[in-house]
Amino acid sequence: MLGLTVSHYRVTGKLGTGGMGIVYEADDIRLPRKVALKFLPDELADDADAVRRFAREAATIALISHPHICTIYEVDTHDGRQFIAMERIDGANLKTYMAREEMDTSRIIDVAMQITGALAAAHAKGIVHRDIKPGNVMVSGDGHVKVLDFGLARQFKMPGTNETGLEGSTIPGRPLGTANYMAPERILQLPLDPRCDLFSLGVIIYEMATSRLPFAGASPGDTVTNVLDREPVPLTDLAPHCPAALGHLVERLLAKRAADRYQTAEHLADALGKIRVPPATMATRLLRRLMPGR
Repeated sequence: MLGLTVSHYRVTGKLGTGGMGIVYEADDIRLPRKVALKFLPDELADDADAVRRFAREAATIALISHPHICTIYEVDTHDGRQFIAMERIDGANLKTYMAREEMDTSRIIDVAMQITGALAAAHAKGIVHRDIKPGNVMVSGDGHVKVLDFGLARQFKMPGTNETGLEGSTIPGRPLGTANYMAPERILQLPLDPRCDLFSLGVIIYEMATSRLPFAGASPGDTVTNVLDREPVPLTDLAPHCPAALGHLVERLLAKRAADRYQTAEHLADALGKIRVPPATMATRLLRRLMPGR
């Protein structure tokens, strides 16, 4: 599609491909800005379930306005294929960022707080993301975090209301998403609420701190077994430089039962804010800011 004009966008490059879409970089020829255009992969263009999820993603994000959630500009059609035009975020996804950046405790907490803020905004609208993972989190050059890809999002019943919310499209017997980041109730396809997103964020924090996944197995089946039945190696055993409070926080987030986790993103944000960063870590971070080349 390089060089093609899609609606009032001129495609200038390809940003990435995933199971839920292909994303291109484009110039808006009406406004001086770069955008990202997301299309369904060719093999899913005629899949009714995938088309419903794609349309629901735009409808879901349109409900939320938050600085840590990717902004949707519009939904349109090109040659019979629906696409979503969204803000272009300069940076890398968190998976890539973790691979090339050494993350100290203060940076881990900073990123976790930003994701938590995005989740709090989504949950306040009755939306559970269901696919929180590093590939769906972008980190800009100045460290600003954006959560994207609400293609698997579902709306849950808010306490005290009878709203039915968005219709689901998950195929019975096959939960959609990435098993390494799925809460046990996601794998078992039990009724969902925001606490499954908090479990996924716990996996991300563990990975940022240790460079390892807490439940990774030799096969997808082993991973599922680990998520459902086994406890991970304690975070501080693998990352002794991290404070014990961070280890305790992650342990609670990764609890098998949702009732044993933090119950809301606001509660999690409060707990993250109370973790004391070791003075040596803060000094090192300040030195890096003052002398980025060292």
